Amino acid sequence: MEHVVTAQLRTVVGKKRAVRRLRSQGVIPAVAYGPGVEKPLNIGLKKNEFLKIFKHVSESTPLTLVVTDDSGKELFKHLAFIKMVQYDKVTDEVKHVDFYIPEAHHKMRINVPIHVVGKAAGVEKGGILELVHHEVVVEAFPDRVPEVIEIDVSNLGLGETIRVKDVKLPEGVKIDLDPEDVLITVIVPRGLEVEETAPTTETSEPEVLKKGKKEEEEE
Repeated sequence: MEHVVTAQLRTVVGKKRAVRRLRSQGVIPAVAYGPGVEKPLNIGLKKNEFLKIFKHVSESTPLTLVVTDDSGKELFKHLAFIKMVQYDKVTDEVKHVDFYIPEAHHKMRINVPIHVVGKAAGVEKGGILELVHHEVVVEAFPDRVPEVIEIDVSNLGLGETIRVKDVKLPEGVKIDLDPEDVLITVIVPRGLEVEETAPTTETSEPEVLKKGKKEEEEE
């Protein structure tokens, strides 16, 4: 699903009174910067529109940022990511938003959360699922960045682990960790017995003793 954020270019910057006026009019001050733009763009977001989108996105969600002038004419359109959000200390409302504009044809590094799918078989047997990494740094082109990395743990048994090398990633996406690094494991609580498969032993055939015929004694 494409998320389009529409913003208006701000001409007045840095004046507290002007910023307060914007907020009172239902506008959130914001800035867009990064290697994909020549200079930082000071913009304003319509609060209600932005918050509707903000509920469903994270810092790893690719957004389409469209910047217009006062008349509504489009000045700028580019792939963007939310870099930072400032909140009011008292009301907890969004006060300011930073957008990062990457270069389209250059790979970027970004934090992506891990999303666990399913219930581990080891948890069903009393184990504890532990996420060693709740998020990982991935390297990818901006339009290839996954919003989340889904990992199915259904077949994960007691004492078993999922490592970086076990994760299936979209084409062009790489996790910036050692392939042997553990991402998820099922811990065996103290006192819990782990069922071990008994080793298969070959049963030896009983030796058959061939007995010769008894010589009949002549009477």
